[in-house]
Amino acid sequence: MRARQWPEEIELLRKTIRDLAAKRVAPLIEGIESSGTFSVELLEILRTAGLTGMIVPADHGGVDTDLRGFVVVMEELSQVFPTASTMLTPHWFSTKQIVKWADAGWVGPLLQRVADGELIGAIALTEPEAGSDLAGVSTTATHSGDQLVINGQKRFITNGGHADYYTVLARTGGPGARGLSLIFVEADRQGVSVGRIEKKMGLRGSATAEILFEDVGVPVDHVIGTENRGFAQAMNGIEEGRVVVAAMSLGIAQGAMKHAVDYAKSRRQFGKPIGAFQGLQFMLADMAIKIDATRSLVYDATEAVIERSPEAARLASAAKTFASDTAMEITTDAVQVLGGYGYTADFPVEMLMRDAKINQIYEGTNQIQRMLIARGLLGADVVNA
Repeated sequence: MRARQWPEEIELLRKTIRDLAAKRVAPLIEGIESSGTFSVELLEILRTAGLTGMIVPADHGGVDTDLRGFVVVMEELSQVFPTASTMLTPHWFSTKQIVKWADAGWVGPLLQRVADGELIGAIALTEPEAGSDLAGVSTTATHSGDQLVINGQKRFITNGGHADYYTVLARTGGPGARGLSLIFVEADRQGVSVGRIEKKMGLRGSATAEILFEDVGVPVDHVIGTENRGFAQAMNGIEEGRVVVAAMSLGIAQGAMKHAVDYAKSRRQFGKPIGAFQGLQFMLADMAIKIDATRSLVYDATEAVIERSPEAARLASAAKTFASDTAMEITTDAVQVLGGYGYTADFPVEMLMRDAKINQIYEGTNQIQRMLIARGLLGADVVNA
């Protein structure tokens, strides 16, 4: 039971993605998890379903949707295979920056190709010494004639090495947040290379890589929006990013609970289904309660961001924090319900547990989210005293 019904087209999208996840994505899971490598086949499924193009407005060949559409896609895909979700989120975020801020001649043709499913992007913000503190980015973009020359190292870049383009945060001005710009960089530019490929606990079919920029020349019109305003532009969409992560967490939690319930009905001990035991019933009931509460908060945050409510930032942080913490708790309990089987790769709950963890970390750690929420409650004078 969902907390509310969204518009008919969104609910139709939900059904479409649910069917796609069950029929086309699920059969790939075992192979992708075993190999631990980026799946071109999975990406092709997402492309042909139009999911890589849904970030593009209709006037560039895409579809006009809002945050509800992205939330539904994340929720439904993540119930089955969170890796599929993480192929889309960096692409959406990087491309959204171009849609919102860029107006150079290359934008139209690029977005048309994205809408056609030809291209996928990645967002290159994080560095070895600049994660939560993005204002400390040290990658530079220096003017040289009619070009910018980029030098630096980006870390933990999702879709890294497989993206066709990167939206790069680089320093074009002085120190701090006001000296940073967002820059569009094609992946095949001379000087762009892939460094370390991360070996991760979860999301094993998602590529996470170090991307190196060595004297990479790009035209000055590749600055996305206004030079030295890149940090503010990136932060302008951060609430949407946090709600999307919250939706992914909601999906993971729902998927884990479904597996736990199915197992509790079929697994027999002491002559009866283990679901007949009250202790296990209480565990499942707590899962359901937490998921209902999470869904309400995620959907409320979604509506607040769409409506540009003064509460949007707080609700987005609250949704991201509560949903990701809930996903971690529920996946852990689901493993417990399945007992020894839950600890094996024969059942998906161990995968969901591993995949849930990262949502407490990226798009701003949950500790950072709590700081932001507290700052809103107490005011800067108290917090900075």
